[in-house]
Amino acid sequence: MIVSLRLAVSVYAFIGSIGAHRLEDTLHVRHSKCEIPGELHEGVCRSIVECPAFQKIMNGSDVRLIGREEFVEKLKCGKHDGSEVCCPSGETYRLLEAEEDDYCGVQALKFRIKGGSITEIDEFPWMAMLLRQNRNTNSLYYHCGAALISRTFVLTAAHCVAIDAADKKQDLLKYVRLREYNIFQDPDCVLGGGFMDCAEEKLDYKPRAVLIHPGFTLDSPSYDHDVGLIQIEPVPPYSDFLRPICLPELEVDNGAHPGGVFSVAGWGKTDFFSKDLGSVSFSPIKLKVMLPFFGLDQCKKVYEELNVSHLRETQLCAGGRRSKDSCAGDSGSPLMHYDRRKAVWVLTGVASFGVQDCGRPGVPGVYTNVREYLTWIKQNIRSI
Repeated sequence: MIVSLRLAVSVYAFIGSIGAHRLEDTLHVRHSKCEIPGELHEGVCRSIVECPAFQKIMNGSDVRLIGREEFVEKLKCGKHDGSEVCCPSGETYRLLEAEEDDYCGVQALKFRIKGGSITEIDEFPWMAMLLRQNRNTNSLYYHCGAALISRTFVLTAAHCVAIDAADKKQDLLKYVRLREYNIFQDPDCVLGGGFMDCAEEKLDYKPRAVLIHPGFTLDSPSYDHDVGLIQIEPVPPYSDFLRPICLPELEVDNGAHPGGVFSVAGWGKTDFFSKDLGSVSFSPIKLKVMLPFFGLDQCKKVYEELNVSHLRETQLCAGGRRSKDSCAGDSGSPLMHYDRRKAVWVLTGVASFGVQDCGRPGVPGVYTNVREYLTWIKQNIRSI
């Protein structure tokens, strides 16, 4: 009798151990690591009811989320019935966190010029237009591009804002425009997914101060130190249509190496709309183009043959492919690299100069290397 009792206890203990292992295995699968779109840190696969961050999306409390269905689909993990999602360690997904001053380089949910293609309405929300005013007609016109780097500053090329004392008829900078997409619309709206997606109204700011790097001179053939800052009134709270781009700190990849790929956006001269808009020389809609890194040593040789010498380490080159280039009017626009590890866009360069017939094979564009000017940028932003 005693032997039988001991045997029964052993059997129950064995069965119990099997159940425990199965339960542990189930929890291991459910709580396995998973990737969250746009976030550096991994999440954990959990039941929907165990994920407060996911509940915020589903109950509509995070109305700023664009592309909700696409994002939810990418969060699915574990079981195939959609009952488990990739959950962050905090109570909200990074893309939905409150906008902070250092929350830069993120655009909505998609990690989405001459020979360029049209951007999404919420793509590159740090892009700015520099508008001059015609002295005779008082009409505004697009002159250069720029990028928002904080609530009160945009970064551009020095030659876009430098005053030429010899040019008495030069039109001066009138406004810095933000939240622009299509110059023929305000607010901007696009139809997609069966509904109309609209941005907030455009913002025009008069420059409070214009700062040009002290080493820049207009008569320099190689445009040394071609970088400038424009101070504006503080912008409103950040949104999917207004956000700063990240500066190229040492811990982020700025793409300035072999194999690096960049994006340039702007409203510069283009042949994209030539069939529809005839003589329009500037794009009415924000365009983008992808450009490869072009080594500086090789770039120097190319420009020496064009009688432009003395390119420096403070400059970098990109492009050199047929009909793929930044072009006239894209000066000052950001050369951007997407750091996949940090999941942010980084301001690598500022469009400085190139050949007149842009998009020529083997001849890249020249950009100011922003990382070389971080100290100057930060000192001036803090001192004003």
